[in-house]
Amino acid sequence: MADSPVVLEGADGFTVLTDLRVDEVLPELRAEVEQYETHTAEHQEALRRFVTAQRQTRNTPSGYWVAASNAEAANHALVGSTPAEDVRAAAVLSDGASRLVTEYGMATWSEVFTTLRTGGPQELIATVRKVEATDPTGRRWPRYKSGDDASVAFCQW
Repeated sequence: MADSPVVLEGADGFTVLTDLRVDEVLPELRAEVEQYETHTAEHQEALRRFVTAQRQTRNTPSGYWVAASNAEAANHALVGSTPAEDVRAAAVLSDGASRLVTEYGMATWSEVFTTLRTGGPQELIATVRKVEATDPTGRRWPRYKSGDDASVAFCQW
């Protein structure tokens, strides 16, 4: 839910399933946050206003849904299915881990899955951190903080 992708690897490539409704909420405030370098007073103030407004729309019909502490959110999840025999591997990534592909454009899903197979989630997260370190103030890749939480679950069969 929210902006954490599920990525399926099949014989024909990769399928990415992500609920991006969060991106449709409060675009003006999001743009304001992203115009400032991270760790500046202006960025912190814009981020405070954005997060306050987000909390008012989170887990509401006019906003977006996050499973954190509201079981009702599950009733609003985007769902689907695919035959297991069509999937070679799957990864569920927090937005802090997936941004290597989705935000930074510094890897492909194929490269991410190669990293997961050879070095596991730890290596993928370390790669994200190395990339983020090349832009500590968020100028190249505007974002809310210099490094977001990153989690990965990977399964292959």
